[in-house]
Amino acid sequence: MTTNYSAIQFAAMPDLPASVEPGLPHDSPAARRISGGARLPELDGARGLAALSVVIAHYFGEVDHALYGFEFGWMGIDLFFVLSGFLIGSIIMERKDSPNFLAVFYAKRSLRILPVYALILTATLGFIQLKAPEPWIANTLPAATYATFTQNIAMAWLGDRGSLWLLPTWTLAVEEQFYLAVPLLMMLISARALLPAILAGIGLCLLTRTALYLVGSDFPSRLLLVSNGHILLIGVLAAYIQHHDVRIPQLVLRLVPLASIVVFDAIILMAQVHVFLALLAPLFASYILLAARGWPRLGFLRARWLRALGAISYCLYLVHQPISGMMHGLILNGVPDIATMPQVLVTFGAIVVSVAIATVSYFLLERPFVRFARTIFYADALPRGERPDHQPLSADELH
Repeated sequence: MTTNYSAIQFAAMPDLPASVEPGLPHDSPAARRISGGARLPELDGARGLAALSVVIAHYFGEVDHALYGFEFGWMGIDLFFVLSGFLIGSIIMERKDSPNFLAVFYAKRSLRILPVYALILTATLGFIQLKAPEPWIANTLPAATYATFTQNIAMAWLGDRGSLWLLPTWTLAVEEQFYLAVPLLMMLISARALLPAILAGIGLCLLTRTALYLVGSDFPSRLLLVSNGHILLIGVLAAYIQHHDVRIPQLVLRLVPLASIVVFDAIILMAQVHVFLALLAPLFASYILLAARGWPRLGFLRARWLRALGAISYCLYLVHQPISGMMHGLILNGVPDIATMPQVLVTFGAIVVSVAIATVSYFLLERPFVRFARTIFYADALPRGERPDHQPLSADELH
């Protein structure tokens, strides 16, 4: 399958030299790329990589006749969570002292998230209601849970994942709950206590996930904010390191991923439990910091096709399961699978259709709302004339 992404334009950003090292002044180019809200193309590429891993896993690794070794979608979810924590943490630390911080923060988040979500949710629930008697249609959770971003809590409480088409939205619910809680908490915590609070939050959430698993609540341990918050907070920790210019040698940042993989492999092989999967989060956080500091070996994340995929990743993440379910149901009268050649062809067709819909959504729905959000300013923001509307969307806006 080949898809033309050339229509999606990106801002040209010169590569930082390989000699850029940690410990940069706060007003250095590398520091401004995060705290100043400028584009960091590697984060767009990372988001595209995460979306790609989730779609491939759902289409080829989590069906009845799955391909061996393709159940890696959780890695994409963890990467999304770490990116969310990093970007939102950066925004909060940069703007939390602004008099209108909360109003502007939540307005911008709403304009970024709600229009696409509301459209896809309404269309999916409407289609399910229309075709409900069909055997390939699964029951959903109550519509109110999806509308209020509490579907993850309902799934954990009921022990029911609901419709596979809307199952990916549990991660969005976790993020929305995170967005509601963390800005308020970070505003209340003093600057001196912020780092200990972040570390304590990581430990508390990891202990909660472990405790839920040990008492037999395996399903809830995968779904709730209190059992996934450590992954998001590891991203916030990376934002803290970057924002406060914490001096960490590049060699250490390069060794953290290796240590994460070694420890992760050892524990999984011995314990065979998912509760330790979050040990890869430090790997992602380290690579984000290396990208922010211009590590040249992450240059592959600047690939145009990955950045284009990152730009459309939000809608793609939401729409790929409904599209696959609808196409397999309407064309083959069955649920998604890859056991036969017709099923494989429909699956690849679903990829094309999903990417096409996500691209249209980016241009016609997401980008106009995000550009409108640019007219809403933090009280301490730069004058509007310094950030023209035609400037490509920055990393936090694409998130």
